Amino acid sequence: MKAEVKKIRLIDHEFDNYRPEDLYDFYLAAEVLVGIAGQEGAEIFSFEVSTPSWFAKNRMDEPTFVRHWIFMDHYNPQALEALVRRTIADAEGETWNEIATKLARYMFWEYEDYQPFEA
Repeated sequence: MKAEVKKIRLIDHEFDNYRPEDLYDFYLAAEVLVGIAGQEGAEIFSFEVSTPSWFAKNRMDEPTFVRHWIFMDHYNPQALEALVRRTIADAEGETWNEIATKLARYMFWEYEDYQPFEA
């Protein structure tokens, strides 16, 4: 079983039209809708993107872990999209849960840590 990108979108911006004021010092939040290749349906995987300089100025007041984050030395939407598509295309598994768990190493899966309600 393979995963497939259904849609990539930025939070608060249009992916195809976005250009930060400073290509070398930016931050954005994004998500990708991913599903099983050739099938309907998708689940959300979210991540953040910034330059190391933006991160250093805005998040490095103390030591921190970084997860679900992509660093780029400058904004390049084609390179960003290629990385996301390649990462998802490389995720294979016997079940959707196996694929999603692999992708959750890189992006926050909307069902990560989900526990069914028990009455």
